[in-house]
Amino acid sequence: MAEIKYTLKCPQCGSTKFKASSATPGPNDRVTCAQCGTGIDLGAEKKRLQKEAREAIEQRLRGRP
Repeated sequence: MAEIKYTLKCPQCGSTKFKASSATPGPNDRVTCAQCGTGIDLGAEKKRLQKEAREAIEQRLRGRP
């Protein structure tokens, strides 16, 4: 079974480095891009990534790359 990985990226600048208000941010906290300062809601981002993952799995099951 192939593993599909998703990385949290800033929608503004593409950076993968973020700052959180606490050492262990919760699933619905906001984080801030360390490069450009754009805020991201982790809960909304998680839902978006789950949708993308589900779509990718469905495409693979249908035989599409």
